[in-house]
Amino acid sequence: MAFRLPPGLGAVAQVPVSTDSDVVALESTARPRTRILVGLVLEERYQAMEEDIARAEAELRNTAGLLPWPEYPQFLTLDPDGEPVVWVSYLSSPAWWPWIIGIVGGMLLVPIIAILPLWIIEALFPGFTEMITMLVVMGMMFVMMMFLPRMLAPPKEEEK
Repeated sequence: MAFRLPPGLGAVAQVPVSTDSDVVALESTARPRTRILVGLVLEERYQAMEEDIARAEAELRNTAGLLPWPEYPQFLTLDPDGEPVVWVSYLSSPAWWPWIIGIVGGMLLVPIIAILPLWIIEALFPGFTEMITMLVVMGMMFVMMMFLPRMLAPPKEEEK
């Protein structure tokens, strides 16, 4: 899990942060136009993550006043090693982090929120999803069995 800095750049300071307020506090004490790099560590990578990152990148580009690094033209980068990390790079001016996390969070949290109820149910009742899957398959078989005798029966002769 490493961000590859553009050629000619090196890290002056690395400050570990764990909450959004830590990033805002760090950003508010930084000089204007300081390069900020934040790694958003997610639970796991999901299938449509690249598309969500592209939509969030387009939205960030439409945000007036937010500037990318001069040497690195994008705001969001997926971790090149395949880790579930989104690297956010930008130039600080006023505190942009709340805006950025609002836009990126809105794009990335939709799939996570959609699956959250299943995670909770599975944690409370282990095996629940397998049971639901089994009931759905049994229901489909029942419906199929209702129509199967009619489909296999010889055709009725019409009386004239």
